[in-house]
Amino acid sequence: MKILFLFKSDFSTVPLGIISLSAVLKENGHQCDFIDIKFEPNYVSEVLRLQPDILAYSVVSYNWDYYRKLNESIRKKYNAFSVFGGPHCSIYPDYIHHEYVDAVCVGEGEQAFVDLARNLSENLDISGIPNLWVKQNDEVFKNEIRKLVENLDDLPFPDYELIRKYRFFRNMGIYLIMTSRGCPYNCPYCINHFYRRLYHNKGKYVRRRSVANVIEELQIAKNKYNTKLIVFNDDVFTADIEWLGEFADRYINEIGLPFEAYIRIGTVDEESIALLSRMGCIALFYGIESGNREIRKNILHRNISNREIIKVSMLLKKYGIKSMAFNMLALPGETLNNMFETLQLNAKCRIDNPLSFIFQPFPNLDLTKYAIESGSYLPENMNFNQSLIDGDVMMLTPDAKQMRRFHYLFVSAVKLKLSHRLIRFLIKLPLDKLYRLILGVSRGLICTFIIYRPSLKHIAAFYLSYPFVRLFRFFK
Repeated sequence: MKILFLFKSDFSTVPLGIISLSAVLKENGHQCDFIDIKFEPNYVSEVLRLQPDILAYSVVSYNWDYYRKLNESIRKKYNAFSVFGGPHCSIYPDYIHHEYVDAVCVGEGEQAFVDLARNLSENLDISGIPNLWVKQNDEVFKNEIRKLVENLDDLPFPDYELIRKYRFFRNMGIYLIMTSRGCPYNCPYCINHFYRRLYHNKGKYVRRRSVANVIEELQIAKNKYNTKLIVFNDDVFTADIEWLGEFADRYINEIGLPFEAYIRIGTVDEESIALLSRMGCIALFYGIESGNREIRKNILHRNISNREIIKVSMLLKKYGIKSMAFNMLALPGETLNNMFETLQLNAKCRIDNPLSFIFQPFPNLDLTKYAIESGSYLPENMNFNQSLIDGDVMMLTPDAKQMRRFHYLFVSAVKLKLSHRLIRFLIKLPLDKLYRLILGVSRGLICTFIIYRPSLKHIAAFYLSYPFVRLFRFFK
């Protein structure tokens, strides 16, 4: 079978899920190709040239509508089997009911996709494949979840060759890798608590690859792809300190590249941060989420004190590691004063990259259910078929407009140490488009000069691909 993956890149994204699936499919004798819509304005013509049997998409909840429309535009010109996977399809498999969507994958997709491709190629029944919801003649077949992949070492390394057809990816110099799957925590806003319930009695949820297996992949990344920066994309890279200690020795001696990773406050101390620094860590991502202790504890289920957050942030400063903090704003029941607490905590921590996001009510997650049941944040008849775009959530609070503007100015307010009085004045002004532009520029500058520090070739490959008029999209 010929499988075509379609994707639209941003500045630093590597479609890790797609290239992981491609590796498994190729291992099972199928052909895979890849179109990045950003670099293929005539993508329909390219699809017609490639003549795939299967069109495949990986979607998250903020871009599902984009890929639905993309698939529709292709299917009106070319008939192929369309399958959608990714986090959004797992938490909202009713996506299957959209036109031109033939199947959706719920949960991990490697074996399900292999079974689908084999059955289609051999004209066998596809209606009973575990992990898939399949639509045939307007009837939807909802199948059970199969057991988790127990030994991650059994999976092939991601197929980076698939995306290197584009100069953008060849010049990126960034290699994303996952050394584990699953998260040991149950934050109500994260998909992991949903997956944990989905896979109840289906195997061990948190799994980690062997040190030898990870080092082997990283040696390929270093020697074959001229990698300059490793990004460990695990949910919590420091969840298993014993594994990390064993891995660190080999990483220092055999790889020695700078890297970034995701951690959780409570899984690191000075000893482990010092170890990460010796290994070459240049940046760590972690969640502050809210500056209000009660919101963190009672709504977000993160029983972490401000003192712990500040201590870890200061340790990162001590060991020369950049701090990248995630913050959620406009949470259910949150006030503007609470949001200023979040701003103040980020300032105290001297966060290098204070990332802020408006809370998004993704379907079937516990925090979304709480927001609806509280009756003061989201409507009871919340429509999950509407696009979920950062800052565009339907909040019932009367301060919704000011909260959005606060989000747009958050990065600048932390980095420039703007006074609370000035911010309160600015968020009353109807300058949303200007503030969105400020947010986009500030994130771009931080991404370019603090997080990834890409080569000039990579910067040019990304920004010069945009038609000039798109620079003004914030003012449309």
